[in-house]
Amino acid sequence: MANTISNMKINNPLKGLVSKKRKRYKEDGFNLDLTYIQGNLIAMGFPAERLEGVYRNHIDDVAKFLESKHEGHYKIYNLCSERSYDTNKFKQRVAHYPFDDHNPPKIEVIKPFCDDVEKWLSEDPRNVAAVHCKAGKGRTGVMVCCYMLHSRLFSSACDALNFYGQKRTTDRKGVTIPSQRRYVGYYSDLIQENLDYTPVTLLIREIRLEPLPAFFNGCQGNLMFAIYEGSIKVYSSEVLEVKKGSTDFSFRLDKCVKVCGDVKLEFFKEPKMMSMRKEKLFHFWFNTFFVRDEVPDHFENGNCELPERASRALSYDEHSNSTQQPPLNKPRAGSLVTLGNVSKSLILRIGKWDLDGAHKDKANKLFSPDLKVSILLHRVPCTEDVSASTEPWINNQQHLPPSPLQNRTPSESSEPESSEGSTADDEDEEEEEGWESVGGPEDARVGRYRLLSDSCPPDFRHPELQS
Repeated sequence: MANTISNMKINNPLKGLVSKKRKRYKEDGFNLDLTYIQGNLIAMGFPAERLEGVYRNHIDDVAKFLESKHEGHYKIYNLCSERSYDTNKFKQRVAHYPFDDHNPPKIEVIKPFCDDVEKWLSEDPRNVAAVHCKAGKGRTGVMVCCYMLHSRLFSSACDALNFYGQKRTTDRKGVTIPSQRRYVGYYSDLIQENLDYTPVTLLIREIRLEPLPAFFNGCQGNLMFAIYEGSIKVYSSEVLEVKKGSTDFSFRLDKCVKVCGDVKLEFFKEPKMMSMRKEKLFHFWFNTFFVRDEVPDHFENGNCELPERASRALSYDEHSNSTQQPPLNKPRAGSLVTLGNVSKSLILRIGKWDLDGAHKDKANKLFSPDLKVSILLHRVPCTEDVSASTEPWINNQQHLPPSPLQNRTPSESSEPESSEGSTADDEDEEEEEGWESVGGPEDARVGRYRLLSDSCPPDFRHPELQS
């Protein structure tokens, strides 16, 4: 039966429909969702078994291809966190570097992957590395681009991403999810600036969204947001009221939220009907090590000029070449680790085209092209214990003046947010359609918020953010 299914590959139109704009290998009797990015570097779709092999790469066909073209000199890299297969089909030459679909990898995963590929390819000039996720496009592209940066084939994330898109797809759209592109940029920074990644702890103090999505249109409504450190939810806001006539939204957390490493923020619109599920607006990932724009120390009348790099959490998306954004390769200051033990007020600003989900609104029907999310953070001194370093701030919390950004208050009748469920489509990355709606029972982990008790320093001031 397996042979019968695998032999359906030649004229099976389902394979072409599923692979969409991804280039296929159609030579020597093979018809595989597989592309040579370089002579020794392959990007391909998941090697499926049984019925799934009818519309994806059948594992027997992939094994036959690799054995006939690169016998004894191939190694497979599986990036899927959601599935696996019989590695005996590939003589046990399979390495696993998993991360979730539609998401970037943990920053700590990238270098070990690149070192592994480099070691394998350097052992014999005939060796090839075949990288795959599910569709073999988004996650695969992230790691392939990072390896090309690692091996110095390209010096910039933008060049590596463009090259991969051209090689892997017919429409040159390889890695399209902004957060995934951002992490390719992160790894490029590590390579170009010769930095060693070190986890950095920050305190999130305030979040601003401007301008509001079009569906508010000056009307009253409700927003919610959640903060994740990796896969763990560390904060879930109440239902926050957006007052009628408001053009933007800002929320100052009562207690700072401690985050370290890979962080995800999700934003939701609360429905008017209690029976309806909340609607996800967008989300994005960032890593605390790369938040390096300081809020200036001197203000005039509560305002300040923000540094030009305040938008430097770019996803390296094609839209990032806009004149409103700084050049992709503009030199940056040293890593946050080099800032020493002095507490620093930091700012992270991310525009529409770098927000996962909002970036798909090409016609600007739901979100203004000027949409920005701004996050004000504070650094925890790296050589001090967190609880000890924040203790002197507790009694001073009451002396903090109202933030110029804080012009919205939560509804007193708000209820806690319910947890989100994943609604990712079967296909990878850019092929997800529409906007997600989520809901479900309250996350039991909400009670485990890692909030620092009244833990923002008295000298942490919030300047009015400039457009």
